[in-house]
Amino acid sequence: MKKIFYSIIFILLAFTKAEAIDITATGSWSRTIDASDLASGAGSDLVGIYESAVNATVLTVLNTTGNSDNWRIDVRRSDSTWHGNFNIYIQRTSDGTGGGSISGGLSYIAIGTTDSQFFSGAGDRSSVNLQYKLTGMSVSIPPNTYSTTVVFTVVDVI
Repeated sequence: MKKIFYSIIFILLAFTKAEAIDITATGSWSRTIDASDLASGAGSDLVGIYESAVNATVLTVLNTTGNSDNWRIDVRRSDSTWHGNFNIYIQRTSDGTGGGSISGGLSYIAIGTTDSQFFSGAGDRSSVNLQYKLTGMSVSIPPNTYSTTVVFTVVDVI
C-alpha cells in the first residue's frame, strides 16, 4: 500500500483596515492525514471531512469607540502550497465576551482567495472562537505538506 501523508497547516494573520479598531487572531490548525484516515482500510479513499477544534482560532476586536461602533470581519486565504481540490470552511462557534453585539458567522462559509464577509458586530469583543472544516482530500492527490494562510480583516462600518 502506498503510504499517504498529508500535513495541512493554517497560519493565521489579522489585518486592520481601519485605524481605530484592532484585531488579533491566535491559534492554528495542523492536520496530518495518513493511512489511519482511510475510510475502509487499504484500497479505499480518505474520509471526506476533517474538522478542527471549536476554538482553533480565537479572535479579538479591540479599540472601538464604544458599544455602538459597528465593524465587520472579512476572511480570505493566501495559499502557499495548496491543491485545487481542497476546500476550507470557517464558522464562528462562540459570541466571545465584551460589550456591544455580535451576529452572523454561525454556519460554515467557504474561505476563498478574495475577501468574503464572515460576521459583524459592534464594540470590543474578546475570545470569539472559530472552527475550520477541510474537504476534498483524496488518495489521488499527491502526498505533500499543503498549507494556506487564513487572513482576517476588520472593516469599520460607518
